[in-house]
Amino acid sequence: MKIIKSVSIILVVGVSLLLFMLRPFGLFDNHQPAEANTTVVFSPDELLVKLPHGNALLEILDLSRFDGDEALIKINLLAELPTFKDHPLYQAYYFMAMNNIMLRLGRIDDASTYTNKLLDFAEQEQLQWLKASALSELAIERTKRGDLDTALDYLNESIKIAKEINYERLLIKSYNSLGVISILSSEYGKAQDYFHQGLKLVETNPKHLYHSKIIGNLAVIYIYLEEWNKAIAYIDQAKEIYHQDERLEPAIMSVLLTNESNVYFRLGDAIKARQAYVDAKATLEKDSSIRLQAIVLNSLSNVLYLEQQYESAIAESERCLYLVGIQDLPLQRGLCYKSKAHSNMALGNYNAAIEDLNASIKENNKIVHTAYITGNQKLLSEAYEQLGNNSQALKYFKLYYLGDKEVLFDQRQSELYLLEESFNAETSRNALALLKTKNEIQDLELERQTLVTRVILGVTFSVLLALGYVLKKNLDIKNKNQLLQYSNSNLVELSTRDTLTGLYNRRYFDYFIQRLRQGRSTYRDSSFTLAIMDLDHFKAVNDNYGHDVGDLVLIEVAKRFLLNLPSSDLIIRWGGEEFICVIEDQGDIASLQTLEKVWAAITDEPVSTPAGDINITLSIGAVTDIPTAEFMASHTELLKRADERLYKAKHTGRNQIIAID
Repeated sequence: MKIIKSVSIILVVGVSLLLFMLRPFGLFDNHQPAEANTTVVFSPDELLVKLPHGNALLEILDLSRFDGDEALIKINLLAELPTFKDHPLYQAYYFMAMNNIMLRLGRIDDASTYTNKLLDFAEQEQLQWLKASALSELAIERTKRGDLDTALDYLNESIKIAKEINYERLLIKSYNSLGVISILSSEYGKAQDYFHQGLKLVETNPKHLYHSKIIGNLAVIYIYLEEWNKAIAYIDQAKEIYHQDERLEPAIMSVLLTNESNVYFRLGDAIKARQAYVDAKATLEKDSSIRLQAIVLNSLSNVLYLEQQYESAIAESERCLYLVGIQDLPLQRGLCYKSKAHSNMALGNYNAAIEDLNASIKENNKIVHTAYITGNQKLLSEAYEQLGNNSQALKYFKLYYLGDKEVLFDQRQSELYLLEESFNAETSRNALALLKTKNEIQDLELERQTLVTRVILGVTFSVLLALGYVLKKNLDIKNKNQLLQYSNSNLVELSTRDTLTGLYNRRYFDYFIQRLRQGRSTYRDSSFTLAIMDLDHFKAVNDNYGHDVGDLVLIEVAKRFLLNLPSSDLIIRWGGEEFICVIEDQGDIASLQTLEKVWAAITDEPVSTPAGDINITLSIGAVTDIPTAEFMASHTELLKRADERLYKAKHTGRNQIIAID
């Protein structure tokens, strides 16, 4: 009896202890996970395939992107069927296919006519999705003609409708168009945002026709930022996506290859520029659009210029300018004039070059493309200088100076945005790691639920085993949490360090400002100096010695910065060959003295490399005596002021420090 009592007590205590230990883990909660809210994505294609002629019409729509003649024959045969007019979806897709066919056949005005018919039909039938599609097509047409304001109006209305009905496939196309317009307006940060929104939707629409287009347009941003390696990387990625889907029209590859040729043109690599042009020309078909023909001809003109075949280059530019319909395409027309001007200047035909450049600027003004206008003004200054007309040369150089300053700031703002996007991507990867761990924990919870049932049924035989199992699982979770915390710490450190130099990167700057705010009482009586430092003519180092040597120079420069700055000061690699320095004023030692010490450390001694000693000079723009409160509140404006002084240092001789306006 005593034995039974003792066993009973042990069992009761064991079960109670077991239940007590398992309770914090919610093993007996019967709460079911809430069902995720699902949003219905609108797809007119899914509606069309349910109709008798739906699949045939979709096949014709795909064909219309490749072969205008064949698609025209097939759709006319389909339209003659008596039942073709039984449903408005047939008529809607008929207009869409005819728009594509007319574009393939080079009949731009007829394409516009069908797009307007599509819009009228949408309003007549009160089909909002069709109205949004028509507005998106009209926006693309207006963009090609340089009417960006009208295109934006169309796109904003199209996107509003598409969001209301969750028409994701159209949103991807419209965000791409908004990004292109932003590039043409020299608003690269805004363009990046639109492309990013489009790519988010591509995640759930991986086979979308615009996937490779968006990636290719991201490359265009890097071309304007003169980040050639990144531009080529995006072009290669876009080409890979293109080859994964046989339904994509050849025009996409033509544009990618001409952009690749233009990158090598800017790098002065005639061989690779020629090869990319040859590949682009091979993608052209008999019914390629005037715009595409102009793009490829302009690429050829640039290649011939690199090959010093200036007369032939001018002839190709003339061919571009005499294409039928080119008058409606200001961007391509302006580029052909500019290419012609390049070759005329190489031949010494400066008056002819001036006429070409003025014509190019006239076309650029139709789309307000600041970067192109500024580049033409610089060439005009050079042409007038060669003619001995110094007053005109000075006039256009001033215009170039002011425009280049604006473009430079826009580019740096865009670079900042791109880095933020990189950080956001890293954060997203971290979030995915957290989600994975949560899923693992949920799996453990399910295992524990099963364990409780088994314990209740056979508690006499498994109390100790169950306790051991739970303790082991608890230890597993603890280890996973520790591993996750360690991983998060590493991610934070990696996200704020430049991998090449070991210096902090520009994301750390925001963290630094947060630290100032948290310790504002400590820094209340402090003042700071903010400086932007840029290595002079660093592009020449990369061009003459290669990027590997350029990287060695950057690493050595970073070491000298660290050796000559107090440990309390901050040095950041801001991007490329540009660095940011924050110096806390230290009593009798003036911050400008510290900057001069840093400047001397870089300029006084050449950098030893496998290619030989390389002399490096440094330009610095600085803002001094900044109170802590002002630094925290206005750091963006202070960066801009320092950037303006750096710009002044660059354009008044380089290799100097400017700390006053």
